[in-house]
Amino acid sequence: MKIFIALILAALCTLESGAAQAKPRLLAAPQSRDTWRSVRTNNMFVIGNADPEKLRQVAAWLEFFHRSFARLISRNVIDSSVPTTVIVFRDEASFRAFKPIYQGRAMNVSGFFQPGNDVNYIAISLDSYDRDPFGTAFHEYVHLHLKDNIPGAPLWLNEGLAELYGSLQFSGNDALLGAPIYPYIQLLRGEGLLPLKTLFSIGHDSPHYNEDDKTGIFYGQSWALVHYLMLGDSARQEQFRRFLQQVGRGDDAAKAIESSFGVTVDKLEEELRSYVGRGNLVAQRVATIDPQSYGSYTAMQRSALSEGEANYYLGDLLLHGGRANDAERYLKQAIDLDPGFTPSYASLGVLYVYQRRYAEAKKYLQKATSSPQSAQVHYLHAYVLSRENMSADGRISSYSAENAAMMREQLLRSMKLDPKYAPAPFLLALVDLVRNERLDEAVEMAQKARQLDSSKTSYALLLARIYLQRSEPNAARQILEPLTRDSDQAVKAEAQELLQLLSENRTGGTRTRSSAPAVNTSIADEPVSTGKSRMLGGESSGVTINDGQIIQSSGSLPTLDEVLTKHLEAMGGAAAIDKATSRVVKGELNVVGVSRGGSFEMQGQAPNKFASTIQAYPLGTVTAGYNGSKGWERTASGLRILKNPELGTFQREAVFYGQFRPKLLYPKMILAGMSKIGFREVYVLDLKTGQPERLYLDAKTYLPVRSDAVLPVGSNLVVAEIYMDDWRDVDGIKYPFFMSQKIPGMTLTFTVKEIKHNVQIDPKVFEP
Repeated sequence: MKIFIALILAALCTLESGAAQAKPRLLAAPQSRDTWRSVRTNNMFVIGNADPEKLRQVAAWLEFFHRSFARLISRNVIDSSVPTTVIVFRDEASFRAFKPIYQGRAMNVSGFFQPGNDVNYIAISLDSYDRDPFGTAFHEYVHLHLKDNIPGAPLWLNEGLAELYGSLQFSGNDALLGAPIYPYIQLLRGEGLLPLKTLFSIGHDSPHYNEDDKTGIFYGQSWALVHYLMLGDSARQEQFRRFLQQVGRGDDAAKAIESSFGVTVDKLEEELRSYVGRGNLVAQRVATIDPQSYGSYTAMQRSALSEGEANYYLGDLLLHGGRANDAERYLKQAIDLDPGFTPSYASLGVLYVYQRRYAEAKKYLQKATSSPQSAQVHYLHAYVLSRENMSADGRISSYSAENAAMMREQLLRSMKLDPKYAPAPFLLALVDLVRNERLDEAVEMAQKARQLDSSKTSYALLLARIYLQRSEPNAARQILEPLTRDSDQAVKAEAQELLQLLSENRTGGTRTRSSAPAVNTSIADEPVSTGKSRMLGGESSGVTINDGQIIQSSGSLPTLDEVLTKHLEAMGGAAAIDKATSRVVKGELNVVGVSRGGSFEMQGQAPNKFASTIQAYPLGTVTAGYNGSKGWERTASGLRILKNPELGTFQREAVFYGQFRPKLLYPKMILAGMSKIGFREVYVLDLKTGQPERLYLDAKTYLPVRSDAVLPVGSNLVVAEIYMDDWRDVDGIKYPFFMSQKIPGMTLTFTVKEIKHNVQIDPKVFEP
């Protein structure tokens, strides 16, 4: 599996660092006592202090846009993970207090999109001077739909689509998409276009996105490029849909353009300059709205809002924008004006949780959850209760029966409302463990939390503790061993400490299920961003971490051939292994701390051919292969034919049976001795003279535990550590279904989803 490291290193050589998204801040001021109304449609909730007819028009056209955009991404129903509230301000004066700011100044916008985990907000002003207010609503609604349906869309695509749909023009019941925006055309002709590579690299904190003298070029060229790709000719719409699908899968935008449109980025840049230069951008009729449909939109539920409800929505908007002090003022005023409106209590309770004002949060959340709320609000009520009687260092050893019952009730309600909300089953498992009751349920809940969010090491540590409490040391050990190699030092120390206790029979194996947990448990899944939270179990006790570096060569050792013979048997035996002549491995690739949900695939053919593909942010798509004589790889920079010493790495990895018979790859290997990795005794096999390349075999199972590799990247050498866990049987052959690979500055995990033998593989995949 070293080939994936080589692929990743190749990708890193061409990777440009991305820019972090800067979260907009808002300026707030008190609102006057206006008349606020609401319109509820099929897909959103629109409120505002605008004229009632204007409010209905905004709602109707947003519904029309919703249907139109669904056709663009080839879906009958657009995914929306959370509800949407649109706040329509009648004029600049009432909107000014809520505008986002950049470098201390209010941004020149007539609307903005504020995403959230529980609700998305769109805020627009009808008094926008230089642009159609409906266009502002459409612009912001594009951002919402891209967030849910094409996550990871590059900024130019996000803003270009938003500008294109923001220019929708209406005359009666007709709608036109792509009407020329002449100020952009004049600007691009006068100042010239940015190179597309520059446009593709612009992020949320770039001057071209934020500074007034630069934003025009960025927005204008993004609009022009999307216009050309989508409406440049009659064949483009289907190509554009394919392009969006590829970007939605995480493909690099430049590569997706080449694949979908059959044109290189350099050629596209030439065509775009000509397109803008000619200026004959033509709008397209996308749909018509008949009076009956329009009537059905405007006949949706309409009602007046109380002053307390209006203050709640404004306060909640401020809360989602990070304006805690102003949000608190609005929410308290909302409660004073309308004490029976429970969402105000919920938002104020959430605010106090984030400020760690838990006693105040409890009071408001208790009031809010007397009626159904969101999954997050019910979870936070339980979370606040879990903080009671906690020690100063974040540890807890007991919950009262009353608190436990209330927490369990709130968490079950949270899970019913959102079965995919991982913190709720995690906290329920924690309650069961601390109470030392319902441990079967605790295992089920901890496993569910891990399935929903495998990146949380606190979930794995909790499950290991539950297994220890249930006197299941082997199950606990299987979880803890990989965590001793985690990149987070606190996690490593916690896992190592638990393994130490386990090995000394001070935990798990000798405890009866009626006894209380020997180690206190701290809350790790805090809903506040405070850096690295403490792991379960408190501070590290300074346990030495066994990492395989200390090798004992004295005493009685088997011969190298004896070890390799048992290794071959452990892997499945020669008969089963030799039956396989081709192999396809597929799975999920995660870049720890950076991205999740990538993919990898490897195809191998005996005796010495392979083809591999990885796809993950920020690596993009990287492919490579070896056809028996020639090695190659394709990254964002293009195709590269490999030469030694890189070619040597590919030649070794292409040997189909090499992972089962290491001597095929390293004929001069030696048995260096024995060592420990975690608490496992391992045999250490030195693979190459003069380089720290090693294979560590478990002294009991003879399955590989770790492999150290030295891989050439151009003129440099990079050391990689590859750990192998979760061994499973496939057609009588053993394979690791989980691997972590650590290289300088990056750790990756590979979870195998499927392995197939003796499948027909197209020979072309091995060719460059």
